[in-house]
Amino acid sequence: MLQAFFQGAFELVFPDNCLLCRQYLNSRHQRQLCSGCLQTLSLNPSALSRPSDGASYAQAWSACLYNEGAQKLLHAFKYGGKTSLRKTFVPILIDCIDRHHLPVAQFDLMTPIPLHPARLRERGYNQSALLSAGLALHYRIAHNEHLLVRTKNTLTQTELGAKQRWTNLEGAFRIKNPTGIKDKTIILVDDLLTTGATVESAAATLKMAGAARVAVLTFSVTLK
Repeated sequence: MLQAFFQGAFELVFPDNCLLCRQYLNSRHQRQLCSGCLQTLSLNPSALSRPSDGASYAQAWSACLYNEGAQKLLHAFKYGGKTSLRKTFVPILIDCIDRHHLPVAQFDLMTPIPLHPARLRERGYNQSALLSAGLALHYRIAHNEHLLVRTKNTLTQTELGAKQRWTNLEGAFRIKNPTGIKDKTIILVDDLLTTGATVESAAATLKMAGAARVAVLTFSVTLK
């Protein structure tokens, strides 16, 4: 009874609210978004985002289309400190993988797109690593958060035009331990796929170090 009392008191003082609109949820910590905000997301019908000709990655998969709802959620996740949104994003990614029978479990290794150390210190976390860690645990795939190292503190891609995004990422990554990826199949995880410049630069670095195959998995993909 005492535990129930303290639990009830805690929920009165710190009630569950939608992370976006702040609507009260009364969900006993099982949801983070109200049904209205959750429905603003638009699932990617095919999950497939085709790489450009000559890309270093073989496939690209994305769970959601980058609409206004996804933009707000990703902004809160990346810049607003709402790291708990991984509890919403990871199940959506898992549902996409299972529903479309994506061969994620057949890969040897999963790794996130890294942040530059200066940006990581500023933000305090790598949002892509939060996603990849949850997915790797679910599918029992080896996970290496530090496989890739970001050597250039590049400008934020959202501030650049399409052509500038490609030059912005030239030489931006290196491999921390090349011997650990030779002949491995690897999934790169990121929050958003736009022009593909970031994942192409990372995938090319992995392929040059001996990776057999690289695929890309993101939460969202821009509308084209």
